[in-house]
Amino acid sequence: MIRSRLLLAAVVLGLAPTATAHARDWLIDLHYLQLQEAALGDAEMSGRESGLQVQTPWFALGGGQFGVGADYLYTHYDYTGLDTRDRDLHRLAVPLDWRYGDTWTLRITAQPTVATSSNIMKDLFSRSTGDDFNLYGRIAVERVPDSGWGWRLGAGYDDRFGDPQAWPLVAAVYRQSNLSVEVGWPQASANWWPNERWRLGVEIAPAGARWHVVSDERDGAEFDYTAEAWRAALAADWSFAGGWQLALQLGSEFDRHHDFEDDTGARIDTDAASAAFASLAVRYRFGDDTAP
Repeated sequence: MIRSRLLLAAVVLGLAPTATAHARDWLIDLHYLQLQEAALGDAEMSGRESGLQVQTPWFALGGGQFGVGADYLYTHYDYTGLDTRDRDLHRLAVPLDWRYGDTWTLRITAQPTVATSSNIMKDLFSRSTGDDFNLYGRIAVERVPDSGWGWRLGAGYDDRFGDPQAWPLVAAVYRQSNLSVEVGWPQASANWWPNERWRLGVEIAPAGARWHVVSDERDGAEFDYTAEAWRAALAADWSFAGGWQLALQLGSEFDRHHDFEDDTGARIDTDAASAAFASLAVRYRFGDDTAP
């Protein structure tokens, strides 16, 4: 209980930095994703996501720079052919990001996260327990020049692969004035800016997550809903007016596996077929950041 209250305080208080701003823009991002219906074992499932992301500028702290974010994501899964209700899952993360250096950069991120079902999220202060909260993070050392080859090495701990686990971070990075390529683990991407208004890209990254669920239909029975998946997508961003931007992704979610309990208490631990997805985001950036 003490752990959950401390993490909840970090989630809430982490939204209020008080230092002097440096060069990183405020960002607000509203996004929606629709996931195609696909087989889940002998049943079928579909899904959708909607979320809000906020990013602060950098602030001077400890000889380096500090930035805060807030990332809320609502996930809804629909099932056909299973003895279970549809699932409404919520996630709120507050990444606390500190970096030091210029040519060589050390970057440390601590990310208090709450991930739980709707009935707990709406009464978070009164019904949450330590099982609803996690402290994730990442540390990396990088050398990424404005032009030419660079690299990034580090490690992280979170639930992007489903169950929370540590993972290595390694990447080779190539940048030019209108091109950036990152090849490594656990994600890779390539982006091209044909002009100041457009970005075209391709990216692949893990898309797993874990939520703590309390089932009121089963008198408060608890379980973890774990989703494993990867997403590969084609992306296009259009900067259409001032700091406004539209971002579209079309892709596939694959190598999927879901592990949860149905309304009878039976465990559903099965692979899911690949599914197409489409996402649309509207962003506003308080500043000009059209370069790669």
